[in-house]
Amino acid sequence: MKSLGNLCDAFFEMSMEKQEDSGCMQRVLHKFCETGKKEDAFSVYFCFCEMFKVFGSGYETMSKLTEFLSDYEYRSGELLEKHRDHYSHSVYVFALGLAIYANDPSFAKRISAFYKQNQFSNTRFLYLWGLTALFHDIGYPFQLAHEQIKAYTKNLWGVSKSNPYVVYQNMDWLLALSPQAQAHCRFPLAKTVGDLLAYGIHDRLGYPLATLQELLQTRYTNQPEFMDHGYFSAVLLAHRLMQSDIRLTDDILDVLTAIALHNNLNRYDIKKAVSPAPFAVDSLKHPLAYLLILCDELQNWDRTAFGYVSKKDPLAWKVDLEISNGKIKVDYVFDSFLVLSATHEPTKAGTEIVNANVQKLQSGKFVKDINELIVCHAVIEAAAVEQKKDRKVRVFASSDSFINLCDFAIAIHKSYQSICGGPSFEELPLEFKLSNIEQAKSYADKLELINCFYSEKELDFPVVKEFTSRSSDDLANGKRDDLGFLSREEHLRWVKEKLAAGWKYGPPLGTKADRNKQKINSDIIPYDCLPEAEKEKNKQTIQNMISFLYQYGHGVRIYSYRTGVKPVLDIAGCGHRTISMENETLKEQIKQILRGYQEQYRVVVRTNFAFGADQLIAQCANELGITIKAAIPFPYEEYIARIKADAKQYHYRFTEADEMNMRHLLAQVISLKEIPDPEFTYLEASKYIINKSTKMIALWDGVETLLQDEQGHPINQGGTWHNIFIAKNSRGMKDEDIHIIKCER
Repeated sequence: MKSLGNLCDAFFEMSMEKQEDSGCMQRVLHKFCETGKKEDAFSVYFCFCEMFKVFGSGYETMSKLTEFLSDYEYRSGELLEKHRDHYSHSVYVFALGLAIYANDPSFAKRISAFYKQNQFSNTRFLYLWGLTALFHDIGYPFQLAHEQIKAYTKNLWGVSKSNPYVVYQNMDWLLALSPQAQAHCRFPLAKTVGDLLAYGIHDRLGYPLATLQELLQTRYTNQPEFMDHGYFSAVLLAHRLMQSDIRLTDDILDVLTAIALHNNLNRYDIKKAVSPAPFAVDSLKHPLAYLLILCDELQNWDRTAFGYVSKKDPLAWKVDLEISNGKIKVDYVFDSFLVLSATHEPTKAGTEIVNANVQKLQSGKFVKDINELIVCHAVIEAAAVEQKKDRKVRVFASSDSFINLCDFAIAIHKSYQSICGGPSFEELPLEFKLSNIEQAKSYADKLELINCFYSEKELDFPVVKEFTSRSSDDLANGKRDDLGFLSREEHLRWVKEKLAAGWKYGPPLGTKADRNKQKINSDIIPYDCLPEAEKEKNKQTIQNMISFLYQYGHGVRIYSYRTGVKPVLDIAGCGHRTISMENETLKEQIKQILRGYQEQYRVVVRTNFAFGADQLIAQCANELGITIKAAIPFPYEEYIARIKADAKQYHYRFTEADEMNMRHLLAQVISLKEIPDPEFTYLEASKYIINKSTKMIALWDGVETLLQDEQGHPINQGGTWHNIFIAKNSRGMKDEDIHIIKCER
């Protein structure tokens, strides 16, 4: 079984045009699949629209379609009985479709055959499927308004067919086909978007045209029971495409009809009107509609519940998948199979019953329902799995309905422009636009690090208006430099982002354009080694953070907690330079120790970064998102040169790739302190990290080496056993504070 993110990666490893932009899409989609966060869903929408200029230009031309959906759901969803998120849900649906296309050759073959192999590419599929999946729910606010009145009147008078319901008027302008659309339309009798949808569905699935026209004509005027958001989503998308003079070609019409069919039109209305004719959608007749219905049904996890009934039966929090030729296996992972059932007796506590979503999976009804909607090309297996939620999604107190990340990104870039010039935001490559967006998304994270948060509510917390050195009850030093601290954090975030995008350290040779093309940057180094000009640039961007939040944050305020959220715990890491055991075995033991402390503490790992165990511990901390601080016994470049010389002298492997990995790992430390120790090399550096720490992780073979020779001269100073000795005898650590992982040298 694999994660959805890993299955999506396979799609981007296929032959693709727009290779550089496709790499950006792969990274943002993989990250979203890991976090499920709305802010990461935004990056996927942004990336798609920038890649394909969906409505003639970039993201700004479609921002309202998706942002208003999110905002409307956030504010209105809780008024309903049943309602779940559709904004992030649409990105999950998008990811599922790519995963099926890339990992099930039988389905990819059907798509290619349908659209004719020589005219269809993976990039074209990405475009068509992106339009279908990402926009299939944009009409949901029309359904929300309808259901709010239903819920309101039901609560007032109970269920009654005479209760009022919403209909929509003044739709002619929205439904009218543009002159260009009519001129290029393959169906000359189509006069409205509704007509066009009817002709498109009739052409693909063979349903009676007159029946379709009648059904689509009444989608908004006579729907007492249910308002179909699928219809409105198709109409809104068609209208927006026509506004941008985009031709409604056959495959674009397939996008629109797929969206129109995915909800209750095909599920209920066509079934009733056309019965006993078949209504299950076949991928051989309409692959986009088929795939949307399949993925829409399968995406039944990690959706925020807004409606009060929806909250009673939580969905799975993640899935594990196996997708192969003609087979889709999904394990839906629940935190618990049981939910608390309410009781009407005041003195009686509720009892636990099986979650309704678990019951559907265990009874087989979940798969049966899917097979009634589509003629499935694959065998679907779905199971419920119980596992405590352990995904570490960084959730903070900072909140508002939807921060305009695009505005933030543009403002951030302008602040960089004022310092170092360069092109406008619109002229930037996609990777650099996303970099500004990632910086904007990090605001909540950064504020949390200094025990602050933002909110659009008026709260009884101290308001923060600027970064200064301010008193701190939760830090022993009493004072802290927030601006300097966050400047370091921003550099660290930037380094991680660059490394994830395939950049590497290199000296500043050639032109900037050449270096960008080769993905080489001389600033992928520890913050303490940066030129002063670069440090000042980081400080300036952090200083702007508060003003940007107040200017673009939809009325948010920035508050300070009265006390720290988590206490800081410093852990010293040490061990042998040469280890004969498998790294992965040791890493799992190291991570298990660190994870245990992460629950209660804001962990900081300190190490001397010697080759071997020190760097392995730092690598584990880095992979867990833990802050790393380093103390080294020589200046930065000299230290790397000495490690190379040491490897040559003692005959252990240290290649150019090892050196680059070490540089990249060191670039991700929040603080690098150089502590020269001419006599015993590592001793003073080791003392420094131990004295700063209250716990230790040591990769040790168990041999207590001599610390003095026969003449009483110090030997093996700063070695692993000596570090353990210092921790116990000088620092006062107890046995339970020192985590020894046995290893062989």
